[in-house]
Amino acid sequence: MPEAFTIIRAEAYTYHKPWITQTPQLYDPPIRAAIQGGAGVKADEYVRTLRGLMQSRRDIVKVFGDVDLLVLPTMADPPFKIEEGFKKNVSARNTLPFDVYGIPTISIPCGFTAEGLPIGLQIVGAPWAEPKVLALAHAYEHATEWHTRRPRLA
Repeated sequence: MPEAFTIIRAEAYTYHKPWITQTPQLYDPPIRAAIQGGAGVKADEYVRTLRGLMQSRRDIVKVFGDVDLLVLPTMADPPFKIEEGFKKNVSARNTLPFDVYGIPTISIPCGFTAEGLPIGLQIVGAPWAEPKVLALAHAYEHATEWHTRRPRLA
């Protein structure tokens, strides 16, 4: 999804421009650098990638012609500190595509790692299929107790 990053960078910069140009020190350095990286996105590049994203969104809908819902891990890696995510560049590998494609997704608790850190289960539906997504999440929570458990905090 390289097109997604072009769009996200441009839109994040456009949104934050009034504040990041006047008070850049209020942003953590990695966040500031990521946002400022969007300043260089040209209009033609933005429009071209936006058109590509729109086509991808139309193609994604076809997947749900044969599938009601997708169920997968919320994150590809166990939980980590925010600083580690910037170093590893793994922050939202499993969630970002669904955000970008504009399809309903929910993450619910489904267990813990051996270290006692929480693990999420992601349920994804077709566009406008929020009722199906929420119904499965509701059924899963009623069939399990993961949503009632909390990780141990030091």
